[in-house]
Amino acid sequence: MELNLEKYRDALERHLLEACTGAGYLGGALLSTPDIDEVWERYAPSFIGDAVLNFNEYPEYCLGCAGYLGMAVAFYWDADWAKYRDKPYSAFLGGRGFDDMDDHITGDILRETEFSVAAMQSTAASAWHFLMRECPEPGTAPAYRMFLATVEVMYRIGAAIELRRLGYKFEKVKY
Repeated sequence: MELNLEKYRDALERHLLEACTGAGYLGGALLSTPDIDEVWERYAPSFIGDAVLNFNEYPEYCLGCAGYLGMAVAFYWDADWAKYRDKPYSAFLGGRGFDDMDDHITGDILRETEFSVAAMQSTAASAWHFLMRECPEPGTAPAYRMFLATVEVMYRIGAAIELRRLGYKFEKVKY
């Protein structure tokens, strides 16, 4: 059976949006901006290089770090995008590199752990279980493409969760 990656990505995004809305992390909409989405294109190669090395032993951690990265970028977007837009990927790594990226982002960038850690732990677990239900054969090209799609969706979900925490929401505008 051939992998329909777009169908997988859309289904995962819907699944996580529903799960995060049910848990109170999102309000039924995937908040996003082109600025935040474009940054993923710059950071993805470095992030994926780090995550691939750790994925077999720590899959949920790697998925969660994609979400934490999205949260941090959204935080900087809200704080002062002109100042932070060109931060290198390495600025999001902790003192031990990828191994403590989560602690660095929650403690040093977001300066908030309770909400962000709970959100990313449950969301990463949900994404991991969704991926495993697809039964990708480890080490294959389809499994790798599904991994790539999953970390991209986690980045976008993380950004949306942080935007929501910062008070952003979709509202009808009267003209």
